[in-house]
Amino acid sequence: MQVSQRDIIELNFQLPNGSFKAHPALVISNNNVLDAENIFYALMISSKEYNDDFSFKLLDSMLGKPLTKVSFVKCQLILAYSLNEVISKLSSVKLKYFEEIKQLLFTSVF
Repeated sequence: MQVSQRDIIELNFQLPNGSFKAHPALVISNNNVLDAENIFYALMISSKEYNDDFSFKLLDSMLGKPLTKVSFVKCQLILAYSLNEVISKLSSVKLKYFEEIKQLLFTSVF
């Protein structure tokens, strides 16, 4: 399955206890990274509102297709994945709101 920047996909995230759990994630890297390295970077999305300084609340109006739960992009939880780890594509974030998420990512991490 092909992915693009701003896509919301489902991936298995490794939790602190070592187990894995399927979570939605926002693809943040561009296609150049995927083409050159065969990986992409994604931010975990959670229905739990914690670490508010690092979280961006997603509203249905920000998305191409609403998610099933109230969701928060966790800008501190960045991981690299390959295409074979993608479970499904769920939605996408509109460009205006993706730019806002990028700003929070930069201020949260850098």
